[in-house]
Amino acid sequence: MSLSVLAEEFHLSAQYISQLFKSEIGVGFLNYLTSIRMEKARKLLVSTDLPIAEISERAGYGDYRVFTKVFIWR
Repeated sequence: MSLSVLAEEFHLSAQYISQLFKSEIGVGFLNYLTSIRMEKARKLLVSTDLPIAEISERAGYGDYRVFTKVFIWR
């Protein structure tokens, strides 16, 4: 999921969707998406024995190293 995919789907500019999202939801699109991904990762970490690479992939991260940096930061 990305702003560019949404923009293409709804035939709007990515910048406009970003502004609209922030005004309606109260946080930026990327922060919102990251929060959803991190919550999914937390649930998987608690409820499964999956390796970090698998959890990061299921949470939407192609590279587990990026995932771990984001996860630790949050």
